[in-house]
Amino acid sequence: MKKVVIIGGGLGGLTAGALLSEEFQVTLLEQHNIVGGCATNFKRKDFTVEVGLHEMNGVYIDKTIVEVFEKLEVYKNVEFVKVPQFFEIKTENRTFRMPDGVENVKRELLKEFPKEKRGILKYLKTIERIYKFLQNRNLLQVFEVLKYKKSSVSEVFDSLFQDEDLKRVLNANVQYYNDSPKTLSFLLHAVAQYSYFQGGGYFIKGGSGKLSNYLADVIRKNGGEVITKATVKKISKNRVYFRDSYKEADFIVSNISPEDTYRLMNIDFIEKREIGSSLLTTYIGFSKNLKEIYGERAYSKFLSDFVFVDYSQIESGLTTSEKSFGVICKIDNLENWGSEYKMEKKELEKRLISELEKEYPEIGKYIEYIETGTAKTVQRYIKTPNGTAYGFKPTPSQFFKIPKSKSKKVKNLFFVGQWVIAGGFAPAISSGYLCYKELKSSHN
Repeated sequence: MKKVVIIGGGLGGLTAGALLSEEFQVTLLEQHNIVGGCATNFKRKDFTVEVGLHEMNGVYIDKTIVEVFEKLEVYKNVEFVKVPQFFEIKTENRTFRMPDGVENVKRELLKEFPKEKRGILKYLKTIERIYKFLQNRNLLQVFEVLKYKKSSVSEVFDSLFQDEDLKRVLNANVQYYNDSPKTLSFLLHAVAQYSYFQGGGYFIKGGSGKLSNYLADVIRKNGGEVITKATVKKISKNRVYFRDSYKEADFIVSNISPEDTYRLMNIDFIEKREIGSSLLTTYIGFSKNLKEIYGERAYSKFLSDFVFVDYSQIESGLTTSEKSFGVICKIDNLENWGSEYKMEKKELEKRLISELEKEYPEIGKYIEYIETGTAKTVQRYIKTPNGTAYGFKPTPSQFFKIPKSKSKKVKNLFFVGQWVIAGGFAPAISSGYLCYKELKSSHN
């Protein structure tokens, strides 16, 4: 049986490993003490802390996700909880709640912005065509895609809409993908947003680590190995070295960046593509159930420069029914932090809670636990360049390329994760499936 060694246990590596383990001898090496990358959890007091997932798109409608989850029996072993709506945003002029369901989205947008009817209808039709092309490769939509190949979200919105509030509403969750609509590929925006509009968002009950751990278990069940605390030191002559040992590999799958991978192989390579931003997440455990105190609120609420996710609005499985868990999340970069790192984090937490109390009066008095992870934290735990949570920056010039898993420089090397398609759970899982198909084809 041919041997596959996977470097890095993010969702891309785990998905590829679980799929390949049915036909190959798989060894997955993860430098952290748990697998999952950003799809992980950790315990604090009475709380299971969700590291990365707010809501995942494509769970039941994306063809690749469905094929992977059915093949690996994910639906039978991992519970997905539907979130009640896409998001809510508060601007200076209005509070708007974005539903899911394409017709519901159309109805609410037209009711709130009647003067923008023509642009709204064109926008929804355009993103539908782009989504269907990228899902089905339907040649009838290819010209729609090529038309927007070089366009940013801001450029397209400026051509469609006059109302700046409407642009803000449709861009509310831009931080799911990038730091600014000015540099975000409209094609990525289109396919991701339409997926949320059509199929809604889902949370993994008990935390995203449930999915990561299940995929690792599949590898083990099929006779493979999952080794943690196993930082790879070098790759030489089909041997992957870690600790004081090595593994033989007929094929190598890398869940780390191309530049870092080639460095391990002592191959000269300088990454020319721009790296994406990171995220700051403030994890908060509440002594009370927020839904019982404040009533039914939005699951995800965008306020000024951050989003607040209130997991009490769903059966999250992250804490007891008497308590609740939430996160504040915003874009971050390494250069935001100076020499007084701990103090700076505490000051930021105070500001964020103060802002949150404008919407949730006296919420601060219910805080039992609070901790903030920054770009420096991401870099520390998952070792990405610049602490990025997105991989390569999804600009118009960098996003729309036919994704390839196979390396152009090394014949038995394949890539997965945020470096192949884009950042996020669904793209990472899709990259694992792409690797599985390309590696099998190469083998045969």
